[in-house]
Amino acid sequence: MKENIAELKLEIDTLYTEIDSLEGQIETLSQKRSSFQINVSFPRDSTPEVLAEFRKKNTEEAARWQVEVKEINQSLKVLKPQLNQKKTTLQEKKSQLKYLELQQQVYEGAKDLQEQVQKVNEKANQLEAEIQNLKQIYQQLNPLYLQWVQNPANIVDFNATTIPYVYIKDNGFELGNKKIK
Repeated sequence: MKENIAELKLEIDTLYTEIDSLEGQIETLSQKRSSFQINVSFPRDSTPEVLAEFRKKNTEEAARWQVEVKEINQSLKVLKPQLNQKKTTLQEKKSQLKYLELQQQVYEGAKDLQEQVQKVNEKANQLEAEIQNLKQIYQQLNPLYLQWVQNPANIVDFNATTIPYVYIKDNGFELGNKKIK
């Protein structure tokens, strides 16, 4: 799962780079289109030959301008859908990454929870064993104590009958009580 997350992060970074590049290309082409200039120099004399040459140059410049603007527009028509597709892919990848990260957090949390349940139950079992040891020591000591003081006495009262314990249920865990044996 960690490999998938790393791969997705790499893909997302690549998509961001590609999107930035496409946006830069679109911006450059848009700037070029909007700042396109035609240099027109007016003739100093108005002889028919000079005016004809002037009109010819203007017509050539206008035609060149139209071709260049058409090429820019064509490039923009290609780049804009690519950009939109990359943005859509990016959103899908980000959603997928978010889901995988959440899934990983849930798995890690569940693992931590299971480990903690195991620790609690181990401690409960140890506590139960220690209580049994206490009872055994008491059972050995109490008759001796009674002989020594020569009076009936109860040196330990066992009021607790349960200890905390975590039980595994169908849909999770339940912190309950376990009867001391």
